Amino acid sequence: MKKIICILFILIFFPIFLNAAEIEILSDIPGTGPTIVNHSKISVHYRGTLDDGTEFDSSFKRNQPFVFQIGIRQVIAGWEIGLMGMKVGGKRMIKIPPELAYGKNGAGKSIPPNATLIFDVEIIAIQPPGYKIISIDEFIFMQKKDLIIIDIRTQEEWEKTGIIKGSKKINAFDQKGNLNPGFINSFKLLTKKNNLNSKVVFISSRGDISSILANGFVEKLGYKEMYSLKGGINEWITFGNPLLK
Repeated sequence: MKKIICILFILIFFPIFLNAAEIEILSDIPGTGPTIVNHSKISVHYRGTLDDGTEFDSSFKRNQPFVFQIGIRQVIAGWEIGLMGMKVGGKRMIKIPPELAYGKNGAGKSIPPNATLIFDVEIIAIQPPGYKIISIDEFIFMQKKDLIIIDIRTQEEWEKTGIIKGSKKINAFDQKGNLNPGFINSFKLLTKKNNLNSKVVFISSRGDISSILANGFVEKLGYKEMYSLKGGINEWITFGNPLLK
């Protein structure tokens, strides 16, 4: 159980972008087909150079695409930002400041400290996330289909706004952002323990944390039908939908 909790903690609370640095798109050739969204699995070819043109890496030369999942910090922040929205066959040249690359430490002998990096990236394949972000209309329809609704917010948030009818309240995180040790056990009790085919939607305040949690349950725990409510409880309230207090 400790291993599972640690994995989910890393997926959810590894720092997102903590500064205002920006990447620069130097060229962009659109692709076709599926679009990269958060938690897409992507296969890419790339060539990386320093700002002076010195090449430090190239998957083209290795003739082996690089495969990763976006949104769980498998790559530098500049890639997380710079590849979003691209499609299969798309080619983009991005300039990444050190704050969104390897910063003051650099990386090995090839990338010095405080280096600005330039990448030529070509998207080879895109696999959509294993979970789905659903709209309010989709959510209302699915409520009639044995959907398990889990509101993962805090006791204070539940009391402040109320909850959506039919929601089960399981606080996922403590005040320091740690995954509550009893969360997975409580979750399994609601989903008939090891029923990996249970239809479950997580609800958070804005929909971001619930999406990351849903991705973790699919990727690390093997659940098949995980959902996150788009915009979370805030969007539900914005559109005037009812809540229970």
